[in-house]
Amino acid sequence: MEINGLSFFKLSLTTQAVAIGERIKKGTYRPCIETLPTSTLMGCFKEFFGLESVASIGFFVKGTYQKSLLSYAPFDAALGTAKLPLTLEYLSTGNDHKEIKGEVYITATEQTRAIFAEKVVTHQVILGAFRSKGLGLCQLKFERELQPERKRGYLRGNFRETDAPDFGIDLKKDIISPRYGYLFRPDNYRIGGQYEKALFVGTILEGPDFLIGEEYIYD
Repeated sequence: MEINGLSFFKLSLTTQAVAIGERIKKGTYRPCIETLPTSTLMGCFKEFFGLESVASIGFFVKGTYQKSLLSYAPFDAALGTAKLPLTLEYLSTGNDHKEIKGEVYITATEQTRAIFAEKVVTHQVILGAFRSKGLGLCQLKFERELQPERKRGYLRGNFRETDAPDFGIDLKKDIISPRYGYLFRPDNYRIGGQYEKALFVGTILEGPDFLIGEEYIYD
């Protein structure tokens, strides 16, 4: 069953290394997730393309990356000393692949069509943490437009509850078994913001087929 009125662009993504970190309060170890949540991508598209109200979510292709660790010690300029060392997990190329591959889905609008679909061009953006260390430089390229079908199963990524309508998801009717977390939404000045309730990987729901991994077959 198609989701009436919804159309998306599928973009290919490639990168050499990227860190989409999870926040752990006062922790010295910062793990990296293996998907591109709506908060990360929508912030990126606002920064690089000025897109304010489009939903987007992405997924890295299994087998094209491995997890690596980077240790660093933040420098305190006032005291002239290094602080407690921190360890950052990030994704790097693996299994003989020369680049990490991913797929990004973004709502089809007049604005996104003009940027991604009307010209055959590769766009460069920066995603995630540690840009100063060379992480996160990504290339995006338009693949195709699609009208997703409706499917029931396990969610592959993370999206904020407020993003659900953009994916054709009714939070009251379509969520079967939620797995909750929180994702950040920056303010208009990008110096603050707030965390919002979100649905995380493993949630069982009905929605666009590109959001669904393993199918859920039980009532």
